[in-house]
Amino acid sequence: MSPEASTQRARTGGRRRWFNLHSWVGLKFSLLFFFVSLTGTLAVYAYELDWLFTPALRVQAPESGEGAERQPPGTLLAAALEAYPGWRPSFMYLNLPDYMAAELIAVNENGERRRIYVNPYTAQVQGHANWYNVHRFLREAHRHLMLPLQWGLTIVTLLSFPLLLSMISAFPIFKRWWRGFFKPPKRREPPRRWWGNLHRWLGLWSLPFILVIGLTGVWYLVEKWGGAAPAAGAELRPLPEANALPRDANTLNRAIEQALSHWPEYQLDSLWFPGENQPLILQGQEKALLVRPRANTLLIDPTTGESLGRVHGEQLNLHQRIAEAADPLHFGTFGGQPTRFLWFLFGLMLTALAASGARIYTLRLTSKYSRRVDKGPSGPSSTMVKRQSPTPGQPWRTLWQGQLLPWPQMALILTCLILALVNIGS
Repeated sequence: MSPEASTQRARTGGRRRWFNLHSWVGLKFSLLFFFVSLTGTLAVYAYELDWLFTPALRVQAPESGEGAERQPPGTLLAAALEAYPGWRPSFMYLNLPDYMAAELIAVNENGERRRIYVNPYTAQVQGHANWYNVHRFLREAHRHLMLPLQWGLTIVTLLSFPLLLSMISAFPIFKRWWRGFFKPPKRREPPRRWWGNLHRWLGLWSLPFILVIGLTGVWYLVEKWGGAAPAAGAELRPLPEANALPRDANTLNRAIEQALSHWPEYQLDSLWFPGENQPLILQGQEKALLVRPRANTLLIDPTTGESLGRVHGEQLNLHQRIAEAADPLHFGTFGGQPTRFLWFLFGLMLTALAASGARIYTLRLTSKYSRRVDKGPSGPSSTMVKRQSPTPGQPWRTLWQGQLLPWPQMALILTCLILALVNIGS
């Protein structure tokens, strides 16, 4: 054998090993990965899905002119507290899209958490709804399969390793992979080639997203098992004493306005109510990039507006900044609606990658079976080959047999769905 042929054979063998690795990690966990990816993709628009199912969440944004301005947060809070005087407020989201109401989470007289919706333009209370909704289901299913957080989150984040490994192993397989960005699959290609080209094309466009999702997933695993950074604002605890939360709009508005007058670039996102005779907590965005609202926290006396402590996102250390950046990057919230939409598209691609990879696997094994049948029996081992090879009518069985621990994977998904039904009915 010539040196050139030997080198070519070594390259082909190396590429085959990378291909086998890519196929193995992509297939063995495709069932669970498909579910986690799908719920995460839908979670990007979880509030919009709740908008469809919750009439009290819907508002008609007025046209520009009189009445188009949002009411101050104190006015919205006071309206909710007046409508439900016996309920204890927990936190209030103010920065939802224009077509959604402000949302106050409160605990009623029976100790149940409920959602109160207030029209941000008229301060009219539009009703209340259960704590458990589409948003909670998608978040908890995607994050920890609705299992105890320690173990559910561990299972989900461990999927980051086969995800990253499948991305890395794809590069040695495809020669000049960068040329494939503008080569989508053609309509009239044979099924196996069409699915293969679709898988390759989606994978190329998803590369940055896969890297971000994989690395943030690894970070969540590190956080859960001892590598968490001190929470932003941890130095403000224990919380100082303050006056009781007032119930009238004027007092609340004056206090919040006075506090924010020192932060001219501050964009208020939410209000938190830790308890009686404790400060009102304001959270939002200011100058720091890629941080959650909690990174810009202001403690104020709810009656006087006196500042009782504050945290600026740009003052956090490197460890904290990494922790704060994980959520905006993972969920695509750092750029508002444009990045949310982009993350939704990437999420659909990632979900389709799991499905198309599984489909390629079934087509490949079916093709192998067909070739063996065409050759006819060649000896006593032919019966064994036919028993082990899938027939063209067995794609689901083929996919099931290709999974690693298929029954435990299916059990996790079914358990998640059953727990969701229990929560809906409770």
